[in-house]
Amino acid sequence: MNKIKRVKREIKRTFNFIIRIIPWSTVDSLKYLSKFKRLPNIREPKLFNEKVLNRKFVNGDHVRYGRLSDKYHVREYIAAKIGAEYLIPLIYETDNPTSLLSLPSLKGMVVKPNHASGMVEILLEEPDALKKQQLVNRCQEWLKTDFSSQYREIHYRYIKPRILVEKFIGEGGAAPVDYKFHMFNKRDGNFEYVLQVIYNRNEPRLSMNFYVNNLQIAFHKIRNTGLDISRDQPALENALSLSRELASEFDYVRVDWYLQGEQLYFGELTFTPGAGLVTGLEKGLNEMMGDMWIQERRPVIAREEEPKIAAVLKKI
Repeated sequence: MNKIKRVKREIKRTFNFIIRIIPWSTVDSLKYLSKFKRLPNIREPKLFNEKVLNRKFVNGDHVRYGRLSDKYHVREYIAAKIGAEYLIPLIYETDNPTSLLSLPSLKGMVVKPNHASGMVEILLEEPDALKKQQLVNRCQEWLKTDFSSQYREIHYRYIKPRILVEKFIGEGGAAPVDYKFHMFNKRDGNFEYVLQVIYNRNEPRLSMNFYVNNLQIAFHKIRNTGLDISRDQPALENALSLSRELASEFDYVRVDWYLQGEQLYFGELTFTPGAGLVTGLEKGLNEMMGDMWIQERRPVIAREEEPKIAAVLKKI
């Protein structure tokens, strides 16, 4: 038995070593093959996921994406572009997690890093001394995490990690419904869009609705539990209008929003959703969203103008 365990450990160690040294685009191609049973066409993409991979490895403006994916610095951009009233109240920010211990209260707060996704601590009640220290330790680990390497998204490497403390905007302790507008810029003043609504986040398996170029009739539902967004129509119309403004400089970007009562709050800008491995795009959504995305090709950057990134990242 011990011999079998050693062999398994060696296989895992060898696999992880290979993953570290081969080009990131090759890693994603293999993961894509494993998930979708076909290889992606990264150089001449047609599907939505393929175009995300193309943005990651061929035509991405990584420095700019990094600046606007930074959950702290994007606040300045949002305030200038559409107004500070759409920002979730920021209580505190720091690069020293120990300083969180000096805050008078953490009740009703959300603690998260600015440079990653999926790392969040929701504090509905005031944590005791032990939980506060555990939170500090967790934040220190977050700051050490190179999120760009987890899903091979180069632009996250251009974000200086910080810890943010925001006001919790959910209702009754439940995570708020997440309204994600996939905005496709047609470059003639018009947009096509897909609204992705994510809810029931506290359940074992979340639910999801997709609305294509309308805010009334869902095109596709995953684990439908009867969500009715009709009462939110005025706020969603406003979110759509604001999303058009925020997406005006890009061929595609996803703009996320939350609602608390009638108050609309900006969530984040996302340039490579799901890192190009998004599941759930059924009923032809992957093809449809790929067709909507008129992808621009960036001019070749002169060598002396290339942003400085690790050599392994250039092996695309």
